[in-house]
Amino acid sequence: MARPQKLRCICSKPKVTGLIPEGCPGSGNINLTYDEYEVIRLLDYIKLTQEQCAEKMNISRPTVTRIYNEARQKIADVLVNGQRLTISGGDVTVCEEMRPECAGKKYCCHR
Repeated sequence: MARPQKLRCICSKPKVTGLIPEGCPGSGNINLTYDEYEVIRLLDYIKLTQEQCAEKMNISRPTVTRIYNEARQKIADVLVNGQRLTISGGDVTVCEEMRPECAGKKYCCHR
């Protein structure tokens, strides 16, 4: 029997919930889950390491790598094939208030 999936901690749900391509009638819809969005935000936007990202989301580093690879594949599909992107869902828990390790951080969603 497989171990149940651990809830991933995200800072907040994104303000942008989707993107529609211009100049190409997209042939489908790709959904980026909240945890995939959060990994992209932490690694590519805030420039955390995978270890720091894993600690912030309360998951293992190999899980961060797997989520990151899945998210990058989806984003590539959106860009190359002109698909519509939505951001929703996933097994996540949203951080309700600023945590001590986020105090003074520029990109904390609770600032």
